[in-house]
Amino acid sequence: MFHRYGRPRTAPKRQHPQRTSPAAVGPDTAATDSGNPAGPAEKGSLWVFAGQGAQQPHMGTGLSAAPELFERVRTAVGLDLDRPCVLDQTPRWDQPVVQAAILTIATASAQVCRVRGARPDAVLGHSFGEYAALVMAGSLSFDDAVRLAVARGQAMAELADGSTAMAAVIGATNEAVAEVCEELRRGGASVYVAAYNSPGQAVLAGTGEGLALAARRLREAGATRTRTLSVPFAAHSPYMKAVQERLGQALEGVPIDPPGVPYYSSVTGRRVSRPDELRELLVRSVAEPVRFRQAIATALSEDYDSVLEVGSDRPPRLLGFISEICRCDLPERPAPRLGAIAADSDAPDGRPFVPAGLSAGRC
Repeated sequence: MFHRYGRPRTAPKRQHPQRTSPAAVGPDTAATDSGNPAGPAEKGSLWVFAGQGAQQPHMGTGLSAAPELFERVRTAVGLDLDRPCVLDQTPRWDQPVVQAAILTIATASAQVCRVRGARPDAVLGHSFGEYAALVMAGSLSFDDAVRLAVARGQAMAELADGSTAMAAVIGATNEAVAEVCEELRRGGASVYVAAYNSPGQAVLAGTGEGLALAARRLREAGATRTRTLSVPFAAHSPYMKAVQERLGQALEGVPIDPPGVPYYSSVTGRRVSRPDELRELLVRSVAEPVRFRQAIATALSEDYDSVLEVGSDRPPRLLGFISEICRCDLPERPAPRLGAIAADSDAPDGRPFVPAGLSAGRC
């Protein structure tokens, strides 16, 4: 019989050895006494988590772990995620709702994988996806992460006055994008690099005028496409200073533990383990660019042989970027297996991802 949250559970495609009894959320690998997690195995699985933009209607359908987590969200922050994640054909994605929903669906997806025997050997999040990565690493509790997500979303919603926006740039090098933004700022325009996603894709944030100037300059310099994003504020830019202040207050008193598996920061592009640094980076992340390209290159240089995008939509948001990063930045290393999970039927290894489009282009 079908449950209203999705398909009946199917047998896993491949059983992993069971290391410990699976927990609801969090790692099964404890941190060392020094606060530094044990180093990654020679080969292993890197789990990545997408941020805002991964939401879609019915994204809770097919996830048996979702109903219990929806109830925890309702208890923790009073939000009902059933409608946007399961019932509504066209959900109203208010900022607190969308961020809580993305975190919850990612956590539910990870939990299904754990129940079926899969474990991450390392984690990494893109922008807001860092919250789900920290939950899976055991650094944040799910309930605390949901409260932070709502506080973060509410602070961002207050800046959505139409004066700023974001845009994607495809086909220009990261260096060219940064140079154009810097030149335009020297001339008085307001535009910043908000994300370095891959060698051929970056995101800008700023005023409408600044974005238009940058788009025109970059197309003249060879960018193949620029596209305005449906984000009503300039995330990952100095416009987020007020959000930083609110988030810093919300983080006061929230316990943060050392990650139980290697955690790679998309703020710094490197591995981070100290709780005080993790706390600082959560505040910094809203106003600093996402260095996803650098973080993935750092992580995959440590020889993980598979990447699983957890809680992804269809098609997944991050695996195309990762394929391009592997091809352009790590050409001497064997390409990892890429998979994605958005439903029980994808667990535990994820549905295979075949690169196409941008990922098959030139470096």
